[in-house]
Amino acid sequence: MSDQLNAWEGKFGEAYTDRNVVDWRTRIPAFREMVGGLEISQVLEIGCNRGHNLVALEEILGNNVDLVGIEPNPHALKIVRTENSKLDAIKGDIFDIPFKDGYFDFVFTACVLIHIDKSELPKALSEIYRVSSRYILAVEYFAEEETTIHYRGHDDLLWKRNFLKHYQKQFPGLLLVRSGYWGPEDGFDRTNWWLLEK
Repeated sequence: MSDQLNAWEGKFGEAYTDRNVVDWRTRIPAFREMVGGLEISQVLEIGCNRGHNLVALEEILGNNVDLVGIEPNPHALKIVRTENSKLDAIKGDIFDIPFKDGYFDFVFTACVLIHIDKSELPKALSEIYRVSSRYILAVEYFAEEETTIHYRGHDDLLWKRNFLKHYQKQFPGLLLVRSGYWGPEDGFDRTNWWLLEK
């Protein structure tokens, strides 16, 4: 298990969960722009934390869509299961997603890839690609070159990167469908996003 995953499974991740209280309604316009018009029936969020992104997507996509989140932190899982009975939240992580190939037509991360060491990034992207039958969405911090960010006393837990380049280098067939930028006014940190299609 990676040092980063250990941190997010433990007290560090628990403290993040307690800080990370988001009004999911503020993200509805952003998600509507990202997924509007797509034919989606099964959604997976990797690193769902409290589940606020999935709740926003449920509002947009309706009750007929299966919404699943995987989350490594037990404290976050307890919260998402208690507060969002309609969501299917299970313990898991990005390196070993417990679903068969192509199970979901829409798989996404929101500020999860930024916490993965570069040496382990290909494995994470490979798992995302494996379980998606069609769409992949990444909402992450951007920098053209690999940039380490000092984060809450650590220099090995947060990186900015060009995640579009990483995806398309590893999987040249992925097509960029849409992209953009969200900020605090949109209910997000300062993040870039890329919607990719197989």
